[in-house]
Amino acid sequence: MPSDAYTPEKCAINQEGSVWFLADQLGGREERTSTIPAGKAIFVPLLVRVCDYGESDVKSDEDLRRCALAGNEYGVIEVTVDGVKLKSLEQYRTQSGFFNITIPEDNIYDNSAGTFRALSDGFFVFLEPLPPAKYAAHLKVSVLNPIEQQFNYNAD
Repeated sequence: MPSDAYTPEKCAINQEGSVWFLADQLGGREERTSTIPAGKAIFVPLLVRVCDYGESDVKSDEDLRRCALAGNEYGVIEVTVDGVKLKSLEQYRTQSGFFNITIPEDNIYDNSAGTFRALSDGFFVFLEPLPPAKYAAHLKVSVLNPIEQQFNYNAD
């Protein structure tokens, strides 16, 4: 998984088509380097929660929606590209339609293995292709949920 033990080589795995997907960071502070081919748009998840029927408290589609929304409340997100702050990121919250997710045994989240109905909710950045050059993007996410503290984390 590109977000687990990141390397520039992992960043390039299965990158086909006109959009380059950058993996989210699971927490802490990390510096990453990636070479993105010219002409590729860039897609980055910032603050995202995926929930599925494999979770013990999910019994209905409404539970699935509630679960997906819960982890993103109280989040603060910030993105800069070469020091220029991207504005109005809170407007880019998106919820997927229902989909099936297959979770392998011994996964990094310690979730139940199997194929389950799932839903995702979160904030994403989509950048049009940039002119060829070196860029510095800084993504910062912080969640300080006073009610459900299990969702609290920082990624920088």
